[in-house]
Amino acid sequence: MRRVNSSPMKKILFILLAFIPPQSNAQLAFDRYFVFDTYVWGTQIVEIPGQGYFVAGIDDSLIIDNSGIPQANYRQGYVLKLNYQGDSTKIFRIGNGDTTYTHNFGNNSDDLFNSIVVTDDENLFLAGETQSYDADNFYDYDFWLIKMNTNLDTLWSSRFSIPDSQLVLDYAYCKKTHKDGIVFPGHQDEFSNGIIHHQLTAFDSSGQVKFHKAILPFLIGEFLGVVETEDNGFIAVGNSFNDWFNSDCSPLIVKTDSTGNVEWYQILPYSGDLHFASDVIKTINGRYIYAWANVVDNPGALHKVWISHTTKIDILGNVIWTHDYEYTRDEAQRLKELPNGNFMICGWTSDTIDFRRKALLQVCDSSGNTLWTRKISGDPISYIDCENGTNTSDGGFILCGQTLCCNYNAVLGYNTGSLWIAKTDSFGLITSVVNLPKPDFNNTLLGNPFPNPASQSSTISTMISPEISKAELLVFDLNGKQLQEIEIETGYNETSINLSAYSNGEYVIALSIDGFNGGTKKVVKK
Repeated sequence: MRRVNSSPMKKILFILLAFIPPQSNAQLAFDRYFVFDTYVWGTQIVEIPGQGYFVAGIDDSLIIDNSGIPQANYRQGYVLKLNYQGDSTKIFRIGNGDTTYTHNFGNNSDDLFNSIVVTDDENLFLAGETQSYDADNFYDYDFWLIKMNTNLDTLWSSRFSIPDSQLVLDYAYCKKTHKDGIVFPGHQDEFSNGIIHHQLTAFDSSGQVKFHKAILPFLIGEFLGVVETEDNGFIAVGNSFNDWFNSDCSPLIVKTDSTGNVEWYQILPYSGDLHFASDVIKTINGRYIYAWANVVDNPGALHKVWISHTTKIDILGNVIWTHDYEYTRDEAQRLKELPNGNFMICGWTSDTIDFRRKALLQVCDSSGNTLWTRKISGDPISYIDCENGTNTSDGGFILCGQTLCCNYNAVLGYNTGSLWIAKTDSFGLITSVVNLPKPDFNNTLLGNPFPNPASQSSTISTMISPEISKAELLVFDLNGKQLQEIEIETGYNETSINLSAYSNGEYVIALSIDGFNGGTKKVVKK
C-alpha cells in the first residue's frame, strides 16, 4: 500500500469547512484558504485545547527544472499550526538533508510524517520515516521521531535504523502508549532474503527504542493500526497475504505482550481479494474495537464492491459484537473513541455507481449502532482522501487529507492534489467552504416549530433558494442519534414532523443545505 505521488503543482489550496454556532452550543467558525508553493497532504490532525489544531503530513515539492519538467520526488515532513479562527500561524518543514544520498543514489531522499501525537506535557510527537541519515541503499528508510513544543520548536530528534531493510509505514499510523511513549506499526522488507513481514516498534518518552520486533515472521503482510492494551501489551491489526502477487489477503488481528511477543492472533476467513483491518482502539470499558472490510462483489475487478465492519473484542480476542455498515467501491477507515463512550469512523468511501471518492464521517454508539453518517465531496472533479480526523473541544469534528480538485498546474493540468481540512459541527454538518460552490443562504429561512411543545407532531416552515441542489430536515434526539431525514423542495415549505413514536423530551431539528448547516431549532415532545 505504498503511496505513489508523481504530480507537481504550483500551489496548495487549503479548504476549511466551518460551522456557524447553533443556539445551544457555541462553536467557532472557519472560512480560510492558504497558498503554498508545494504539494502537501495531511496524514493526521490533533487539537491541544486552548492552543489550536496541528496537522502533520507530507510536503512533496517535486522540483521542476528550467524547462518546466517535474523532477524526482522531494518529500519532507511538515506540521502546520492553526488557530481557532482557521488561520495558519506557523509551518515547520524538515527533511531532504542528506546530500550523500542524492550523490550515491541519484535521487532525493524521502522524509515524511504519518502521525502526530499530543504528549502528557502538551507537547507534540511527530512520527514517520526518513532517508536523510546515512541511507545504506535506495530503499533504506529509518524510523523517525521528533518532539516539539506548540510553537513548533524542536526539543529533540531521534531515529532508529534497521540494517539492510526498508521500513514501510504507508497508511499505518502510530499511537501513544502509557508513560508518554509511542508505538509504530507497519511492515519491513529485508533485502538479504526478500522477506516482507509485519513489524512493531515502541519508543519511550525520550525517543529511545524499547523494542523492535518482526511479528509473525512466517506470514507476509503489514500492520495498519495498533493500540496499547490494559496489560501494557498491544493489539495490532492489518492484513496477511495468502497470495502476494495477486493481492489476495485476509484481515489479521494480533495480541502481543509489552515487548512484542505474540500471545495470540486471528486471521479472518476472507480471501480472494484485498481484505484488511485498518485500525483499532481501546474503549472506556476495557474492550477493543477494530475496523475492517472485505470484498463481497466483483473480486479481483477494478471496481469491486466492499462492505465495511467494526468488531468489538475482549483482550483474549473473544468477539462481543460485529456490525456491518455500507457498500463501497473503495474504502479506508480510522477509529477514535469519543468522550461519551461513542466512537467515530472517518476515512474515505467511493460511490458504487459513479466511483467518486468522498470523505466519510460516521458516529456510532458504544454498541456499534450508527447514529449518523456524512459524506463530504467537492465539485464535480473533486476526489477526496480523508486520511484521519478527531473530535474537537467545541463538540464538533475536524478531518484532514487531500483533494484532487481545484489546483491547476501548467504542466499537468488538474492532475494535482492539495491539503484538505474539514471542520464540522456536532451533527457532522458544515456551513461554509472556500473555493467550492457555496449554498445560497440569502433566500434561506428556518422558522420556529409550532406547536412547541407538541404531543403528536410539529410543523416547521422553510424557505429554500432555487439554486440549492438538496435540502433536508434532520431530526436528532439529545443522544445525537439521527431519527429522521426529510427531503424538502425549493421555495416555501411547511413540513410536519411526526413525533408520536418518540418518548417525551427535547429534540433538535437541523436544516441541511447541500450538506451545510442552515440552522437548528429545538422542539419539545410532551
